[in-house]
Amino acid sequence: MKLDHTLTREIKAINGDGSREARFSFLKRLEAAKDALSLIGVGANFDECVKNHGRATVAICIAVTLYERRERLDGWGLPWALEVLKRWTNCVYANYHRAYIDDQLHPTRICNYAASFIRLTTEN
Repeated sequence: MKLDHTLTREIKAINGDGSREARFSFLKRLEAAKDALSLIGVGANFDECVKNHGRATVAICIAVTLYERRERLDGWGLPWALEVLKRWTNCVYANYHRAYIDDQLHPTRICNYAASFIRLTTEN
């Protein structure tokens, strides 16, 4: 599994200089993206969320959610999620809950609206 170079660069830019200030600055943006993705109608508004919050921010939210739901999804999307999380170096594990998408839908619904995004951000 290999992420596309543009997404990789965007995630590295999010890490900033590795400082505490860079982390807290990004966490505010991350929570805004998570709130937008946590709506029940996320499937219809997914493209708009990507435009408003950026590919890297949305990718991190999806990756954390896939990782947390990995047992219920039978590992679907897990290699992609692990690649994204591996590149998000300016985070502590305690902050993962800030990115978790709580869409009040069945755990497998993320497969419907995130599948095309994952395909677009993956290189073969």
